[in-house]
Amino acid sequence: MLTNSQRFEELDSFRGLAALAVVLYHFTLRYEHVYHHNEIPFFSLPYGDYGVQFFFMISGFVIFMTLEKCTSSRDFLVSRFCRLFPAYWVAVLITFSVGYFAPLPNQELTMTQLLVNLSMLQAFFYIPSVDGVYWSLAFELSFYFVMLMIFLSRQLHAMEYLIIVWLSAMLANFLLPYTGFEIPWRLQLLGVLKYTNAFMAGIVFYQIYHHGFSVLRIATLIACLVLELICVSVTSFIFFTAFFALFLLAIRGQLTLLKHPALLYMGAISYTLYLTHQMLGFKVIYLLEAQGMAPDLAILIAVICSILLASVLTRYVERPGGRFFKKLLQSPIKPVAAR
Repeated sequence: MLTNSQRFEELDSFRGLAALAVVLYHFTLRYEHVYHHNEIPFFSLPYGDYGVQFFFMISGFVIFMTLEKCTSSRDFLVSRFCRLFPAYWVAVLITFSVGYFAPLPNQELTMTQLLVNLSMLQAFFYIPSVDGVYWSLAFELSFYFVMLMIFLSRQLHAMEYLIIVWLSAMLANFLLPYTGFEIPWRLQLLGVLKYTNAFMAGIVFYQIYHHGFSVLRIATLIACLVLELICVSVTSFIFFTAFFALFLLAIRGQLTLLKHPALLYMGAISYTLYLTHQMLGFKVIYLLEAQGMAPDLAILIAVICSILLASVLTRYVERPGGRFFKKLLQSPIKPVAAR
């Protein structure tokens, strides 16, 4: 097991690999489903969308770690706001501008859609996202909310047992429709009753990373895998198992090859890459293939453009924006002198 003083750099590489997998899935298979390439690309990544579930596991690990270090709810809210919103706002504005003024076929965006999307709460109002990849952010926000409630109730120490309750709720949510009942979608989303096992697995891996293995933690990980098999599919179960193996190997210090600078860099830009790649990348591919370019070359250029844009946004928006809002929100409010 790694020492607590070391930065878990493999986690950064995991982010980069997950983001790249999602990008390649969208540019190959997803684009083919929506717009059709001029010809079938030589390269395709049909299961790259499982990178999102990998992101959820990473989020479980990071959010529990963040809350353990927070001294107040304000610390957590400020850290999450500064991490998510500055880059997100710019990504929404860029994507909306391209989609509004130079839309792809069958793409229609409205100003109302833009305004609601800026709140990141569009899923709760049944408003379509400006870019389809934003769907996962609703689950992230809901997970943050529930974890914050646990933090405020001072129950983080009981998280191992709360995880069991949460996983049971996921199973109940899956089984209820067979009885003729169904939990309303907003409540499912707010309670994170889908992808629950991915978030919970991340928390358990954090506990193993810092406190070692226990019978309960091992049993919980097995339960997360079984739920994936029951509630989703055999294919998803296979990928979950692979993700678990990666986490376990990293925790044991056996994936030091992932500390390669290129992978760490991809991890550093993974958030902005995820936010901006899909519709903008689709636009690049569509324009290039319309000029007769081979799909594989168009995809390669779209990947390069996506990485370049993500690099610019990370350096000039995400990082300075986060620092600016953190300084602003953490500044003490000076009382107004009485007159």
